[in-house]
Amino acid sequence: MTANAIRTAPRRSPRKSARPVWDEEPSFAGKAVKALFLICYAGAILVPLWAIVATSFASEDALSRAGGNLLLIPTDLSIAAYREIFSGGALTDSLLLTVILTAGGTAFSMVLTVCGAYALARPGSVLHRPILMLVLFTFLFGPGMYPSFLVVQKLGLFNDYLSLILPVALSAFNLIVLRSFFMNTIPGELLDAARIDGAGEFRILLTIVLPMSKAILAVVALFYAVGYWNIYFSAVLYTPGLEVQPIQVVLQRMLMSTQGLPEGAAATAQYQAQGEAAPTAALKMAVVVCTVLPIVIMYPFIQKHFTKAVITGAIKG
Repeated sequence: MTANAIRTAPRRSPRKSARPVWDEEPSFAGKAVKALFLICYAGAILVPLWAIVATSFASEDALSRAGGNLLLIPTDLSIAAYREIFSGGALTDSLLLTVILTAGGTAFSMVLTVCGAYALARPGSVLHRPILMLVLFTFLFGPGMYPSFLVVQKLGLFNDYLSLILPVALSAFNLIVLRSFFMNTIPGELLDAARIDGAGEFRILLTIVLPMSKAILAVVALFYAVGYWNIYFSAVLYTPGLEVQPIQVVLQRMLMSTQGLPEGAAATAQYQAQGEAAPTAALKMAVVVCTVLPIVIMYPFIQKHFTKAVITGAIKG
């Protein structure tokens, strides 16, 4: 081959990587930008939370020196705000009511959701398709505030704590996700073998289906628990005449008022007679901590199930 032929020969393009762009190793600059973004994002979340916790333990003198603002570095620590919350007064009653509503409502909702999802997961069940279409219709088109209020009023649940549970006891989204999980994850051959051995539907559900569905059950239970724990609008709408309100309603009234406790709290004078009253700002932040802390503690134990449960239950369905 001559020198001219070698010079005029077309050059081969460099071989492209077989890996997709999103699977390639990021550059050092890309890693640094991602790390900086994550640090700033985490700081934007953790700094306000830390300020709330620090202020809840602050004394009257520390808050006075800070001009009534939130504290980042707590000094003169005091637990007066938490003593006032758990002293047996209005805040204690509201917190106890919220715990009862959350525990009872979550258990009731889980029973309805599990039974409904298992029944709809069996194609041969009675009225399988009409009930499924009805559930999907309510999932796409909500009833609205006025029809819901009229239903609660006509059923005699107005100013009754059951009105905070029954209208939201069954979530169409959770029902569909759990049904899809049962249909796509539980082997049908295993259920057929259990029926051949003489097991009934309830025994199959309790001894086979539920033990194999711990991940999705934990996720759905957390969804229900967070909803009941954060209940606010339903309490304002359906139970305005009840003396003891959920903690979220009490917290909103405290934050909108200049007093530490909501108006009409009988424990204020009693607690002040026992000792030093908690500062208003510290008491408000302590209530915020009490409303956020249970969910924060619960979430890490269930987080590992989120990806497996939600993806398996929703995508495959």
